[in-house]
Amino acid sequence: VTKLLERDSDSPSAEYCSGEEPTTANPNIKPEVHSLIHDLVLWIHANEPDIEKSILVFLPTYRSLVQQWFLLRPLSSLFKVHILHSSIDTDQALRAMRISKSHRKIILATNIAESSVTIPKVAFVIDSCRSLQVYWDSNRKAESSELAWISKSQAEQRKGRTGRTCDGQVYRLVTGSFFNKLKDHECPTILRLSLRQQVLHMCCAESKAINDPKVLLQKALDPPEPDIVEDALDMLIHIGALEKTSHRGRYEPTFFGRLLASFSLSFDASMLILKFGVADMLHEGILLGILMDIQPLPILQPFGEEHLFEEYMGRYFIGDNSCDKTLGQKEMVLMGNLCAYKFWQRVFQDNLRLEHLKEVLKYDAAGVTQETSLKIEEMWCVCHNLVQSSLNHVSEIYEDVLCTLHQFRPDFLPASDGIPSYYYPYEFQHECLLQDAVDAESDDEQLHQSSDVKQCVAGPFVSLDHFQTKYIADKMATVIKEIRALYTGALPGSQPTISNGTSVYAQAPVCVYFLRGVCTRGSRCTYSHSLQAQQPACKFFFSLQGCRNGDSCHFSHDTAQLSSSTRPSPCLPEEDIAKPQLLIELFPPPGEGNILILDDTNFQFTSNIACFWNPEKMFVTTSLSESYVSEPSLEDVRISWALHHPYQTLICEPPENSFSWRDIRCVLWFPDLDNQDKNLERQAGYVRSFFEFMAIRLLAESLHSVQVVVTMKNIRFSQLQVEKLGRNSFFFLRESFLFDEQSFGEVLDGMTTRRPMVVSKAVSYVFVLHPPSSIQFGDYQTEIRRSLQDAQ
Repeated sequence: VTKLLERDSDSPSAEYCSGEEPTTANPNIKPEVHSLIHDLVLWIHANEPDIEKSILVFLPTYRSLVQQWFLLRPLSSLFKVHILHSSIDTDQALRAMRISKSHRKIILATNIAESSVTIPKVAFVIDSCRSLQVYWDSNRKAESSELAWISKSQAEQRKGRTGRTCDGQVYRLVTGSFFNKLKDHECPTILRLSLRQQVLHMCCAESKAINDPKVLLQKALDPPEPDIVEDALDMLIHIGALEKTSHRGRYEPTFFGRLLASFSLSFDASMLILKFGVADMLHEGILLGILMDIQPLPILQPFGEEHLFEEYMGRYFIGDNSCDKTLGQKEMVLMGNLCAYKFWQRVFQDNLRLEHLKEVLKYDAAGVTQETSLKIEEMWCVCHNLVQSSLNHVSEIYEDVLCTLHQFRPDFLPASDGIPSYYYPYEFQHECLLQDAVDAESDDEQLHQSSDVKQCVAGPFVSLDHFQTKYIADKMATVIKEIRALYTGALPGSQPTISNGTSVYAQAPVCVYFLRGVCTRGSRCTYSHSLQAQQPACKFFFSLQGCRNGDSCHFSHDTAQLSSSTRPSPCLPEEDIAKPQLLIELFPPPGEGNILILDDTNFQFTSNIACFWNPEKMFVTTSLSESYVSEPSLEDVRISWALHHPYQTLICEPPENSFSWRDIRCVLWFPDLDNQDKNLERQAGYVRSFFEFMAIRLLAESLHSVQVVVTMKNIRFSQLQVEKLGRNSFFFLRESFLFDEQSFGEVLDGMTTRRPMVVSKAVSYVFVLHPPSSIQFGDYQTEIRRSLQDAQ
């Protein structure tokens, strides 16, 4: 390359590789390398007449991509520069890579382009021969990353990105002798990372032949050191995910361990979710755990424009002094993206749900097509600096995690209140104030070809007193500290003492300058110069980032002051005792209203409930034709015959001399879905219609305090995603409890599961209607009431 560009250099290895061989050379990219790439791109462009042939440049880090991008930016008349990085929506970036007749494409990419994506018409590859490698940092007790020279096999993989659809060439920015000394293969992941999650999954395997990690991992092509496996096992035992049995010393997963292994997320994210669940903030924990793992994040990160990203973040989350002290940079970014997701749910998704409810009963309504709806959402996200695909990705994973929890039913789930924190305060309002986004840059040309790109300037969109943001930020700081304490193996409890028995926490904190040997204040220093004095807490140690200094850190890594839970594991299975009074307590007090039981075909549940509650205050609907009822307990129950559920029971006016909706305080439904249809999709559609019709009825009648109790087996509830179906019609799960089949009747369901520690059981799910804000969406109830009257 240096000969092609006529660059004179006495030692190209020293100048461009910082050394003669990979073992001693620093892989950091020097300015000379960026300059070399810049000149090489210009040389290729000058010598290749076909501008449809693109150039792919491999660089190791986001920072190096930005530096190269700034060098190429002045050449925008010649090149169209595209970026491939995990923080950028890959699908959108690939859509933008259209073959141009007037500009040559330059793709700056990290190793995401080695195998994850296919880029057409790449004829030239410029390989910096560096990559960012992730490894387990034992000091931080977290994954970290460092620059490293790639292996020959990686170099061949990168070479393979060209020559697929046209002739190709590769330029490697190392000397031949340097390249020959590269390792043949990169260090296997199994030898670089912590094996906590892998060991846990092995122990959870049903087959005894593979659930001993010590034996199985030694059969790997690159077996890890036995000490690494032992460390992983010790840590999993310490946090309560595994227990060692007396039978042949095998490791068995606990309920907590199986639940931890069941999420499709990283180990740390799964831990965060369950710790938040124990703290009665399950739904925020799920979202934060997901945001820890995904890229790109919901808030748009304009490439190379850090000041813009900070501005966009500030529109969703600005911490106060206490947040600045307790949250690290990663946590601040997580909080900003959490608020952005909630804002999308409260403002855009609620509006979408409400518009859908208005159209449900309008048979002649054309409705909005899914394609149009997605386009409207895309434009809204652009206006509010959000990534549409990321928001929807978070939403999908959220439902998956929630379904897993409903299958396992940990002890914190029954009392978990599903009303989202983004409904606080009720008075929250956002009205878009749009201006032309003059400086907006986007890789999506289609977006610019539509009408002018607009940006909402009615910020900040979310303040610290919206959506319980301050409380959640404080809780996250506490939870992360507790998790860090678990990882380090230090148990909270006794405080360290000095020789005379006095607690060190009663002393002045130690002077960090004294520890470094540079304090000039001597006896006038207000901090202690005693090595036994309390050290200030290390902010990094108690954050997601972790402290890279380990035992040599001048700040305290002591976890003794944490008030962590003393429970052996973060969660246990719910108590397996069904109590009839839990259902009866939901019914209104005497003289204050009635209960309605929907579609109880054979009156099994109605007759049993009538033994516990006043039958004169009970109404039941059935699809059966009117007939004589011989059951004594049903004599005083008022029955509405021949009503098809859910349309006739919920939308049509109740039959004469039956019940009035205004007197109903609690609605019970025991869906017999197998008799309706064996197809799960159609079953989900049936449940969806139930919630939609129920929401229309209650909103039209302003009956916001009615409790809706749906009783079914938890496995079917999970598979049909019933909580999501309810949420889409503004019904939120307030609580759930085991249904007493001995007292009230058997819930028939043929759906079973073979997952260990997951049991199919009858559960009553209590939903409450949380109507959308009239402050945000106006008088929608009048329109819903009118559509109900028209349908009737």
